[in-house]
Amino acid sequence: MHRARTMLSVPTNRRSILKGAAGAAGLAALGRRAPVRGVSAATGLSVLSPLAPDPAPPGVAEFAIPEFDAWKAANDVDVTYEAVAWPQLHDKMATNFASGTHVHDIMYNCGWVPEFAQFLTPMDAYLPADLVADLPPSSFSTVGWDGKKLGVVFSLSLLTLFYNTEHLELAGLKEPPKTWDELKGYAKELTRDGRSGWVLNYGAPEGIGGVASYWMTFLQQAGGTMYGADGMPVFNDAPGIDALSLMVEMMTNGSTDPGSLSYVGINDATNVLTAGNASMMMNWPFMWKPANDPESSQIVGKLGSAILPAGPVTSASIDGTDAWTIAATSAAPEKAAELIGFYLSPEVQKKQWLDTGWLPIRLSVLEDAEVQAAAPNAAVVLEQAKLPYDSFVTPDYNEVTQALGTEIQKALGGAKTPEEALKDASDQVTEIVKKRLG
Repeated sequence: MHRARTMLSVPTNRRSILKGAAGAAGLAALGRRAPVRGVSAATGLSVLSPLAPDPAPPGVAEFAIPEFDAWKAANDVDVTYEAVAWPQLHDKMATNFASGTHVHDIMYNCGWVPEFAQFLTPMDAYLPADLVADLPPSSFSTVGWDGKKLGVVFSLSLLTLFYNTEHLELAGLKEPPKTWDELKGYAKELTRDGRSGWVLNYGAPEGIGGVASYWMTFLQQAGGTMYGADGMPVFNDAPGIDALSLMVEMMTNGSTDPGSLSYVGINDATNVLTAGNASMMMNWPFMWKPANDPESSQIVGKLGSAILPAGPVTSASIDGTDAWTIAATSAAPEKAAELIGFYLSPEVQKKQWLDTGWLPIRLSVLEDAEVQAAAPNAAVVLEQAKLPYDSFVTPDYNEVTQALGTEIQKALGGAKTPEEALKDASDQVTEIVKKRLG
């Protein structure tokens, strides 16, 4: 158990947006200074990237290095990286943009595109038609704003169902749950012998991977949505209440690991599953490899994956939104786009999975026989991608999910009913959106 915690050492809350002092100061200054266009970057590109094992590009992560060197030589381009720990990325960009000076040509973004939209280059003209046709259409929902594509997602990171096949077999359950009713029934049936039927990290309210985003997954499965055509919240309705009621019921009936209310990051919940102390959870594709590593998992050979159980309307998911963007200050946006195109080339996308565990975004690569053989969950994620998924990112996403997630936590903890929590959340989010819309 302790060893599993050590080995599963991806940053604990990599899908939560920080609210640190640097970010707050930077965001306060956004829009007040005219950006200074960078010096000529005809043979030099600067890239802001996460450190591995988060989704890092060739040259930061150890994959496709010969191909990367060949691309740089063929294009007469020198690529320099600033690679930092994932939790630092948002605030570093906010500070850079606030300074009004050019820093990076290409930047990793994760749910922050609408927030930083004015500082990013529209990529519509730089995305080849064959690339766009090879991407899930929903992948652009998290990297656009005001009708413009401001980035391109490079890893298909959708929540799917992870489950312990041995636990299901022992309980006489022949296949994973396909509906909410089956999910609830399975979770209760599997809660036995000191283990829980369901586990998830509900301890962080905000960000992608916080409790608000998990509720958004159930919301879509119930046929609901966050916002109406006018941009105002509409989630305080029957689908929203049904989604939260499901989460609350699975918490109060004892089938959800009670520690879920305190688990902040996906690793916390995954550690419970891989120790054999829980049977099912939603999880991200990048956790598949460590969950099947005998050095970090006690359930190797016992892990299954399936699309998420359908609610009253459909199965649905959310997107981790790992994307590349180009700064509006870049002096070489065309060359920057070509480098992003290299990152998304089929050969590099294939190596991205085989060597790092981050699934490709290109549909043709996901369908590759070698990829599917090496990644049994790839076919499942591809199937999930054909169903609805939306992370509902906005410029005020962090503030919205903080308010919403806090109210959801109150319902899960029994302090409010689902109806009370959603009404209060809707009132708060309405004020946040009104402030943004003026």
